[in-house]
Formats: sequence, structure tokens, C-alpha cells
Amino acid sequence: SQAFQASEWQGIWTRCWLFAGLESDLAEPGDYFVYEIGHESIIVIRDEDGEIHALFNVCQHRGNRLIANRAGAVRQLACPYHGWRYGLGGRLEEVPDAERFCPAVSPDDRSLKPVRVETWAGLVWINMDPQAPRLGEYLGCIVDNLSGYHFENMVLAAQQTVSIDANWKTARDNFLEQYHVDFIHPQHASMVDCCNSQNILWPYGHSATVVEGYVTNSRYPLPEEVPQHLCELLQGLGMEPTDFQGRVPDIRLAVQQRKRQLAAELGFATADLADEQLSDVWQYDIFPNTFMTVQAEELWIYGPRPHPTDPDRCYFDKWTLQIPTEIGCDAERGLTLNPRLHVSGMAERPEHEQFTRDDILAGTHSLTITIDQDIQYLPDMQAGLHSRGFSSAVLNADELRLQHFHDWVDAWRQPTPSD
Repeated sequence: SQAFQASEWQGIWTRCWLFAGLESDLAEPGDYFVYEIGHESIIVIRDEDGEIHALFNVCQHRGNRLIANRAGAVRQLACPYHGWRYGLGGRLEEVPDAERFCPAVSPDDRSLKPVRVETWAGLVWINMDPQAPRLGEYLGCIVDNLSGYHFENMVLAAQQTVSIDANWKTARDNFLEQYHVDFIHPQHASMVDCCNSQNILWPYGHSATVVEGYVTNSRYPLPEEVPQHLCELLQGLGMEPTDFQGRVPDIRLAVQQRKRQLAAELGFATADLADEQLSDVWQYDIFPNTFMTVQAEELWIYGPRPHPTDPDRCYFDKWTLQIPTEIGCDAERGLTLNPRLHVSGMAERPEHEQFTRDDILAGTHSLTITIDQDIQYLPDMQAGLHSRGFSSAVLNADELRLQHFHDWVDAWRQPTPSD
């Protein structure tokens, strides 16, 4: 409902740390991008001294949006309506016909309103609450857990946004459990063991799940021959699949050792990564709307943003970052640490793709087969939630993180003493 949506805006979106974009998009003074959440628009920009600022995208004269483009570079922030100009840090610098204002316009009163901003591992986060804890405190042990991956050294391979006819929480719920995997992601049975994933819960609403990779689903009979998907991964690492005939369970540890060896040859540093981080898939859920699916060579950052007015719609963003092919692949020998690697560290930034669920169903756009399969079902889930034939959800032990998330949605929505 719109009433519930309003309570989320006040309790969650204006108080929590939100992933806004990449520090690499702010390489030079004047570089900026615009982050949109709900009805707010926020400029994230680097100033002449190298400092990053976040500023509400609204002129302090009569409220006009300063910037319409999603990203770019400027020398000043200028209002296109009446020409008020601001420095890269947001301070008011020029008012046309300033002498006609009485009393005089003061930069101390009419500079752009700041938003809190912090960076971590090359990722930019914003928070509209001046009283919120610092980002490091908010993320807690997640910072240390992920430090070994060095996301700041990865390059952007894709940025995508799809509009979905579903509430943002409906989209979130899908990625908080593995109960559905056997039914809509049958391809996973030959590469991960989701049914034995480990769930971890943290304060503020964060959680994580750990899924062993380079294994097969333990619910099915153990194959004698290496599944085709694992064959391709082994061959990319320069390993012979037939060596694992009748010993498929040995693949995971062998891959960990081979990846560390090949990474050293290619110049990809793995000293800060544990063996299991070279083979397994770790999914971190940062409240309220950021998922991170992490592998040594690739990072997905994805999650929904609420529609500004319609609680039955949302925008789903996905950022794909990878280690550059220069340290992930050896084309001459046909070797790769991960067959998905395709972007050079010297490549131009990819365009931001924007499309709809119908485009995914038509096959013209894709967020990867797994996420495409998820998004296919979300509008049907949303429609069912409105049915008179449905009163409440019932969850099992595998849906623990889903319950954790909704408990914290309710907790954040409670009024604070300052309210």
C-alpha cells in the first residue's frame, strides 16, 4: 500500500546506507553521476581537491533540478532555469542579478544541501540521515570478510536496470532463499550445492549465504562423469576433465589449488583470499536493497529500488565487475580463471542498459540466465499477494534470511525518538 510505502520512505530509505555507484566513475574533478531513490535525486561528484560530495539535486532558488543527465563531467553545477551556479562541492558561487534580491542571498544559507557519502573498496554509498552510524559501523564484519577480494581493482563489465511490476520487497524475497532453486534454476544442479548452503544473520538486517562451488547438487545421485558445465570450467583452467572420472567430489579442492597456481602465473594476487573463496559463491545481503554475489574473479551488485509512487513496481539494478582479462586470461594458451571474463582494464566504460521484463522474456536483454528466470516469476508473485485467496506466508528453515529481512523492515519502520 502507499501508506506502507510512505512508512518505508521515512524509516528505511532516508536512514540506511545505500549503494549509489562506483568510485571509478568519479576519476577526475567534475566527474559526477546521479543516484535516484524514490522521489529524491542525488548528485555524487568529485571536487577540485579530489574529495567526493553527495548533494541533493535541487537548486536553492526555486527547487529546479540542476542536472538531468545520469552521468557526465562539469566545471560548475549550474541551474538551467535561472542560472544560479554552484561549485563542485555545492557552495553557491553566482546569482544573476544578485542586487535585486533583498535581503541579499547568502552562500551560507543557499548553498546546495549535502548528503552523507562514504566509499569502501571502490564503492560509493550515501545516507540521508545525519545521525546514522558511519558506513564501517553499519556494515560491521562484512568489510573485513570481503577485504581480500579487492573490488577496487575490478573493472565494470556491465550496468543494467530493468523495470518490474513487483514491489521491491517481492524482488528482495526471491534472492533471500534457495528453496526455489531446484525448481526454476535446474542448471545449478551441475555446478553448486544450494541445498546445503550456510546462512548467516547480522544486526541492522544484513545476512549472507555460502554455497560450495565446483560440486554437484547433493540431492541427486553423484555422477560418474564430470557434468558438461564443470568440464568447461576445468578446461578453461587447463585441467583435464577425464582425470576426475569417478571422482567428481575431488574437483572443488583441485580447482582451488589450480586457480591459485594459474593466478600467480597471470599476475592476479590471491594471497588475501582463503581457498574456499577461490571456488565457492558467497552472497552478501546488505540491508535494505543491496545484494553482492562474490567470486574471486567477479562481483555482482544487484537489487531493487522502489518506484517513487507505485508500490507494485520497482527498478532492479545489476552491476557486474570483473578482474581485467590481462590478469584473468591467457588467450594464447586458451586459459581463463573464469570463462565469463571479457573486459580489459583499458576498455571504455560500458553503456548503462535500461529495459523491461518483457525485453528479458523476448530474449533481447539478459541479466544472466539465473536472474532472468527469477524476474520472470516476480509479477505473478506480486499479483498473487493481492488475491483474496492469500492471507499470509508460511516459511521453512531454508527461508530464515527472508524472515530476518522482514523483521528488520518492521524494526526500521518504527519511529525514532527524534521523530
